[in-house]
Amino acid sequence: MILLGAAAIMAFGASAQMSLVKDLAKKAGSGNPQAMMEVLQNIEPALTNPESAKDVLTWYTAGKAAFGLYDELYKMKLMQQPVDDNMMNEVLTNAYAFYMEALPLDSIVEMDKKTGMPKLNGDGTKKVKTKYSKEIIGSLTSHMGDIANAGNVYLQNSDWEKAADAFGNYADIASSDFAIKNGVAAADSTLSQVRFFQGYSQYQIKKFAEAYENFTKARKLGYVENNIVDFQTSSLANMVQGMLDNKEYDKANNFIDNALKSDPMNGTLHDIKGFTTELVDGIDAALPFYIKATEVDPNYANAFFDVGRCLYLQAQKIIDDNPTATNKDLVPKVKPIYDKAIPFLQKAVELNTNPDDKKAKNVLDDILYKFEVMGVK
Repeated sequence: MILLGAAAIMAFGASAQMSLVKDLAKKAGSGNPQAMMEVLQNIEPALTNPESAKDVLTWYTAGKAAFGLYDELYKMKLMQQPVDDNMMNEVLTNAYAFYMEALPLDSIVEMDKKTGMPKLNGDGTKKVKTKYSKEIIGSLTSHMGDIANAGNVYLQNSDWEKAADAFGNYADIASSDFAIKNGVAAADSTLSQVRFFQGYSQYQIKKFAEAYENFTKARKLGYVENNIVDFQTSSLANMVQGMLDNKEYDKANNFIDNALKSDPMNGTLHDIKGFTTELVDGIDAALPFYIKATEVDPNYANAFFDVGRCLYLQAQKIIDDNPTATNKDLVPKVKPIYDKAIPFLQKAVELNTNPDDKKAKNVLDDILYKFEVMGVK
């Protein structure tokens, strides 16, 4: 009795929500801003009810009201009437989300009027048609520019989370199958720029994985401006650092290896590969990756420092492992290593643009001091 009663309450709740949705649907396309706002305020329970949330009419009604309200507010703005721009953009964002929920739900099984049974395709599957998709797609594609503009507003206001969402929404619509089919897909040059600013916004709030993904998309589409390679590499470095902090060494190495496959001429990536290798396998294993970084990017100061640092540490280990050795014994062992390290450290000092960064100079000075102590000229 209790279980049946609970089931009846749930069914009643779902039925009541769908009844509410049908009533609100009549107001959604009214063109009356107050009525459409009431739809958005009252439809919330139906969006979260497990049953009504599965019905396309729920999301379609919410989306129609939101897009309608946005359009009315936009008209008011054009007529120089006072309008809350933040609310406009919020309504637009919600409209997009509602319609994107509605699209995959918009499938209605065709029924045979004579038999009352579903119509079947040649392979025996049920015939399905859409009811709202054409209108939904039309609204999404016709508001692409508005969504991009919202992203720009959020970007200018440093509202990074909302900027990233808006740019992502635009890019998803502008590159969608339905946009391509309808001839309104954005050009790669536009998409690449939008993906960059999506990644840039995510970078500001330290969502490095998402930022890296969108910087990568932007570069694949041909974007080369605004130091995108530096942003992409920095995003990856921060991701890798997080993996290393969690001692996920294999994961970090695999991630870098995949990044290098698509960007083999990125010196910073080779340097990061050296760093992760050094943590696990030591400086000897890491040194070839640091050297490769200097070869790929002859202007990357940190790579030259890392080569010099590793060579310096190799020599230092020889000294530490031979505490009773004299300078005469040590010179033939460590001098060749120091001689290799010096030009790398000198190059690192030359390339370094940060006057407060003395690490390369300090190591170089220490080598020269050791040479003086050992009597090396």
